[in-house]
Amino acid sequence: MRGGICSIQLQPLTPEATTVVKQAVNLATTRGHAQVTPLHVASARLATSTGLLCKACRQCHSHPLQCNALELCFNIALNRLPASTSSPVLAPQYSTPSLSNALVATFKRAQGNQHRGFIENQQQHILALKIKVEQLVISILDDPSVSRVMREAGFSSSLVKTRVEQPVSMEVCSQKASSNRSHAKENISCPIMLFLVVVIMCLHHVDLLVKLLVAPSRSLI
Repeated sequence: MRGGICSIQLQPLTPEATTVVKQAVNLATTRGHAQVTPLHVASARLATSTGLLCKACRQCHSHPLQCNALELCFNIALNRLPASTSSPVLAPQYSTPSLSNALVATFKRAQGNQHRGFIENQQQHILALKIKVEQLVISILDDPSVSRVMREAGFSSSLVKTRVEQPVSMEVCSQKASSNRSHAKENISCPIMLFLVVVIMCLHHVDLLVKLLVAPSRSLI
C-alpha cells in the first residue's frame, strides 16, 4: 500500500485482518476521503455477506431489510465525512488516505483485548500476537461513531458484539482446557514416575533380603 499508510501500522494485524483494513482503505480512496476510519472498516465488513459482522447482525435481526437499513445508514455516515483536498484523479500518488486516530485506537484496543484473553502460561508469546479479524470487529463495535450508526439503524452495538464474542470465547475456553489437560498430564506423570522408582527400589531390597535368607539355609544343608 502506498501513500499515507505504511506497513509498520499494519504489522500488528494477521493477513486476514490486513485484508479487511485494505478493503476499508480502498473504500475511503474511492470516496475521496482523507482518512480511513472505523466507519470504513465496518462498512467494508457489512459488504461481505459471509463475514463475521454480517452474520452477527443477522442473528440480532433476521429480517433482511433491517440489515439493508444498516448498510444504508453506514453509507449516509460515510457521505458526511470530509473529502480529501487532493483529487484522486488529478493526484493519484497522494490519494491513499491515512489511518485516523480512532482507527489506530481501535487496533490498540483489539490488541489489548486479545492479550487479556490469552492463556496465562504463554505470556512470553504475547508480543508475537497479531490482531485477528474477530478482535478487530469487536473493537470496531466499541467505537462511538460505529455504535451511533448501529443505533440509528435499530441495532444494539453491544448485542452484536456479544454475538461476535461467542465463537471467540469458545476458542479461548478450548485453548484453556487443552492447556489444563497438558498440565494435568505433567502433574500426574511426576508422581507416577516417583512411585515406579520406589517400587523398583523396594523390589531390589526384597531380592537382597531373599538372598540373605536363602544363603544360611544352604550352608546348613
